[in-house]
Amino acid sequence: MLACNLLLSCLSVLVSGAAVSYPRPSIYDKSAKYTLKVNGTYMYTVSYAGYDYVQLSMDQGHATEFRISAPTETSITSFNISPKQLPITATTSGNELVFSVSDAHYLIITINNLKEFVIMADPSETNVPPSSGNGIFNVLNYGADNTGSDITTGVQSAMDAAAKTPGSIVYVPPGLYYIGNLMLRSQTSLYLAGGSVLRFTGNKSDYTTLFTKSDVGPGTWWIQTEFSSSNIKVYGRGTIDGNGYFSLYTNTFIADLLVPVDTTSFTFDGPLIRDSSFWAVTPIQSQDVSFKNLKILNRQDVGQDDGIDVIESTNVRVTRAIAVALDDSFSTKTWPLNQGTTVPYPHPPMPLSDVVFDNCLAWTVCYGYKIGQGVYTSQKGVVFKNSVVYRAAVGLGIDHRYGTEIVSNVTFDTIDIESLSGDNAGHATWLAFFVESQGAGIGPIDGVKVNNIRVRNEGKYNGLLVGYNSSAMVSDITFSDVYMLANTTPATTLGQMKILDVAYTSAIVVQ
Repeated sequence: MLACNLLLSCLSVLVSGAAVSYPRPSIYDKSAKYTLKVNGTYMYTVSYAGYDYVQLSMDQGHATEFRISAPTETSITSFNISPKQLPITATTSGNELVFSVSDAHYLIITINNLKEFVIMADPSETNVPPSSGNGIFNVLNYGADNTGSDITTGVQSAMDAAAKTPGSIVYVPPGLYYIGNLMLRSQTSLYLAGGSVLRFTGNKSDYTTLFTKSDVGPGTWWIQTEFSSSNIKVYGRGTIDGNGYFSLYTNTFIADLLVPVDTTSFTFDGPLIRDSSFWAVTPIQSQDVSFKNLKILNRQDVGQDDGIDVIESTNVRVTRAIAVALDDSFSTKTWPLNQGTTVPYPHPPMPLSDVVFDNCLAWTVCYGYKIGQGVYTSQKGVVFKNSVVYRAAVGLGIDHRYGTEIVSNVTFDTIDIESLSGDNAGHATWLAFFVESQGAGIGPIDGVKVNNIRVRNEGKYNGLLVGYNSSAMVSDITFSDVYMLANTTPATTLGQMKILDVAYTSAIVVQ
């Protein structure tokens, strides 16, 4: 049914002093463009569509050498390391780029005219569970197939067994596991060991269709929490692979990959999420949710593959994250009752509040950091801070397109916008706050602070502060310490910030 020869290319873990690299399953090819040695030992690189990547963990607090080689190049004539604001000093030697860091970072590297190389270095794992023992439910003991030869039910069986003993851990060893819908049970943890891959088959018949999006087609929630659950954790250094390009373009079937829904005290720490056919991570109608060391690597040739969309949830923290996507990298949304993707929602529409994105890296063809487009219930207290836009059509955005409720008390603070390119629905700028109508109501944007922003690229179009009419204004917007291009002093007018499309606004202040 599925290919049988999908064993891991290596079951060992490479350890280089303070750095650990994880096995590369044979379904992934080694990068032909880049190699990486950390403290002298090669890491497992992966070739991907549009860019290559490597995942590793490292101790922090002392210098760790990274040596990147470009085997197809004879010499390095140009290079870039993003985030640019990091204090990284690199040197070149032949076709090698060399630098040292003391802390783990998510980096995007370019050499000459090669495609990008994404380095995802996490802090070393702590509290790694044993593969067996009291409270450990190893999926191999429940019939899970880790060779990728067929779809397996063993992961769900282990999860169901673990749920009978609250506080238990479901352990997924290295290997390739094609799985159907996976229900995460209350008061259980799912640990994905480095080198393990949970993979979506892409075949509609293997999944329960939960919704249909009118402009795309049928879809499902692949890995979700059970309703009314609490204290669920997903962690480790394995991979959650949505097989999205195949799923969307061969079978016209889509999936949200990880859906903490109707849950409290949900924690995520570490696994790599890649190749989503739709919105990759969607906390829905949940509270007290934490994402840390979140790595979302989507393709930029798959339609609506948002990174993380926080939906109708409260007290959500997304800390230390990278999201590469064609669609929006980091966003918040609220939606109507029982329409399209909201059909499986357990509750009527709920407000969204107290959501913080901190220390994030966005790379997208659309918006880097965004509120909207849905505002069917209020969105209040959203913060984007200490973050970077590597590339986007729009850096910072509030797009109030659907719904009549208010967006208020929003902060964009300490954000570095490195590059802007292309356009999204006619918008191509570092900042766009606007209200538009698609026949689903209009509503106001009120109370936004934009502080300590470095705009290295303005975008090809003007910035926007545009309300819709006197009842749907863009109001009480404060700009402070916005540095345009190479300027060392902050802008003092909207004109200096290239925000020239302004209508239906009030109380706009530039400090």
